[in-house]
Amino acid sequence: MFKKKKYTDSELVTLVKEGESDKALSYLYKTVQPKIRIWILQNNGDKEEAQDIFQDSIVAFYHYVLNNKFKSGNSVEGFVFSIAKNKWINRAKYKKRTISLEAGGSKLTIENGSSKEGFNTAISDLLEKLGVVCKELLTYSIFYKLTMEDIALKMGYENENTAKTKNYKCKQRLVKLVKDKEGLKRILYHE
Repeated sequence: MFKKKKYTDSELVTLVKEGESDKALSYLYKTVQPKIRIWILQNNGDKEEAQDIFQDSIVAFYHYVLNNKFKSGNSVEGFVFSIAKNKWINRAKYKKRTISLEAGGSKLTIENGSSKEGFNTAISDLLEKLGVVCKELLTYSIFYKLTMEDIALKMGYENENTAKTKNYKCKQRLVKLVKDKEGLKRILYHE
């Protein structure tokens, strides 16, 4: 049988669904893995981390396809790269545990000066106080670094501008919450 050098997105999905994932994997190794490696190396990672992130992203892609969650019309390469980028950002944040927000002319940088548990608890408490919608939206925008277009799709907003407006308002509420809570400021800023 002749080896195909280029697959369409729908062909890649079909290969995974039909149990011929080795062909899809081989193709993605040739096309996406180098891009992911370069991006991670440019963002303070190493080759081993890039390989781990690529493999985790492939597993996530397969999971989406096999559970019929991968939307037709999406670019497979773009999807895998996006997953890898988000996974790397999460890993980098885990190492640094620093979050920066800008809203209403105020800039808030939250750094972990104490224990990881104290920091994570403080962030979780903050997000819980904002409510379900703001928690979900800020998680997508801050931690996963999704575009406003992607957030609008995930959250069912009419368009990207609606997502931008809601994101801005949620960030303003978060900044106000931190500024109003002395105990929370001590945990977050390690004062």
